Amino acid sequence: MTFSDLLQLASERLGVEIEDAGGAAGVEIDGAPVVLQDAGDLLLLRADLGTIPAEGREAVLAAAMEANWLYQGTGGATLALDPAGGGLGLQKYTWLDRLDADAAFETLERFAATAAFWRKTLSDFVAPSAPAEDTATPPPSAGGLLV
Repeated sequence: MTFSDLLQLASERLGVEIEDAGGAAGVEIDGAPVVLQDAGDLLLLRADLGTIPAEGREAVLAAAMEANWLYQGTGGATLALDPAGGGLGLQKYTWLDRLDADAAFETLERFAATAAFWRKTLSDFVAPSAPAEDTATPPPSAGGLLV
């Protein structure tokens, strides 16, 4: 399969026009914006998942790293920190010549579903609250000794 074949297939199956803009194309699948990029013999799928909240940065990055382990939470894609904007991104490479029409569309759908899941996870993220400090007044003492 070629990159042009893939774009034509996706256009037909999704019922939208997807145009090749110099080796890259964007499409929204089930609410998840996905970029398809021609990388020679490979197809690169990319998705911007959103900004990582400052108060939850460590927790989000830890969850992303855990999800990358054996691709258990990414469907075969990889989560990464966008060095330019600091947001969370998802990417996946796959060999174009190993895809037939069904495998290509299934790969695209799975990638979009994973992107939608992580976009929602980021948008719904609530930072864990810090343990409350004990601000209660200490008990009164008797003659300098605690009772």
